[in-house]
Amino acid sequence: MDLLRSLLPLVALILVMVWLYSPAEVDPVREIDPGSDLAYAASIADFDVLGAGDLPEGWRPTSSRVEPATEGGPVGVSVGYVTPSQEFARVVHSSLPEVRLLTEVLGEGYAEGGVTADGWRGFRTADGEQALVRSEEGSTVIVTGSAAEAELRVLAGALRPIGG
Repeated sequence: MDLLRSLLPLVALILVMVWLYSPAEVDPVREIDPGSDLAYAASIADFDVLGAGDLPEGWRPTSSRVEPATEGGPVGVSVGYVTPSQEFARVVHSSLPEVRLLTEVLGEGYAEGGVTADGWRGFRTADGEQALVRSEEGSTVIVTGSAAEAELRVLAGALRPIGG
């Protein structure tokens, strides 16, 4: 019984220390700066590469990738974001032919949903995700992801040419 009474304060102290020093909730999202990938893509592309300018608070870039041209082939850049509602949104801008890029990004079985007032065409993937698409001057831009259409429109509206 004396052993139990002597161990009880020690156990209580350990529990308090574990509670005090346990790490706070860690955000699993790792933010990145896509600026260097966008600048590189702009320097090698023969079209005006678009990147998101001023996005509202809560948008966090989490991935970026450049697909450089090989022997005169297409150039592409992709930037992924976590939205304020904790969904995913992605911008893909490429000189691939539109139909090929749509198939690569949206997968087989996508369906066109008409033209919006701001010049973007709406699409839906076979999985039900929405996409906004615009093609001009030898390139195609796709804004897609699990985010709601309103958030995809915010991202599409923030796209601006990157200086190359």
